[in-house]
Amino acid sequence: MKLAPKSRDILRQYKALINARRRDAGQRELTTAQVMDEICEYMICQCAVYIGGHFILQGGKGQ
Repeated sequence: MKLAPKSRDILRQYKALINARRRDAGQRELTTAQVMDEICEYMICQCAVYIGGHFILQGGKGQ
């Protein structure tokens, strides 16, 4: 997947923060793909998301 440099930097920052906290808790680190999966999972649980200049209304809670 090709990401814009700004998006790649944001993802790198999230991954570093998540993995630092996971290390402190004695958990294994997540890969970049796993972080992206978690972000997508979080998004489907929202009532609406704003992507590509449009709101997407959803049922929330994965519905």
